Amino acid sequence: MNDKIFSFLVGIFSILNTIQFLIFDLNEVIILDYESQFSVYMDTMSGNSSWVITHKKDISIGLSIVTIVLSSLLLYCIHMNNYVGLLCYAMWIVAYELTSFFTVLLINKKIKEQFKELSYLHLIFQISRMLLHFICLPFIIKYTYTLYKAPKSFSKIGHRRCSSISTIDSWPTAGLGMLYRKLN
Repeated sequence: MNDKIFSFLVGIFSILNTIQFLIFDLNEVIILDYESQFSVYMDTMSGNSSWVITHKKDISIGLSIVTIVLSSLLLYCIHMNNYVGLLCYAMWIVAYELTSFFTVLLINKKIKEQFKELSYLHLIFQISRMLLHFICLPFIIKYTYTLYKAPKSFSKIGHRRCSSISTIDSWPTAGLGMLYRKLN
């Protein structure tokens, strides 16, 4: 499998994986009993982790929308043989995964002791997603470098077809004379 096809599959994987984790994040249960308001998280509301817990869904939606847009840009730039979109995607995936990882770490500090298994599940999901994205990055960077070094050989402009005017100029002179005699 060449780098172009692999990069294309990475783009499709990134879109589907982002949608999957967005669904998980939006459907996560934080309050178990609505009457007594029993929460999974500790009640201390100070510091950065409380802000992250409060705005977790907004953060997930924002990061996911940007990731889906840049994954779509990746697919478009692979089709158009443009290296800029691939480079933007590679830089964004690193920023996205690091932001998501630190968000999970901040949230895991505030989970109550009864639900520590939930924090391990969050970490396993996050680390597996990071590994899948980071394993694919060298192939995207390699294809980006290939497009950067030789853009004309991959673009549609680089594949010129000979026109009928240029082929007439390349005919031997005896061939044109024979054609003239045959037409008259």
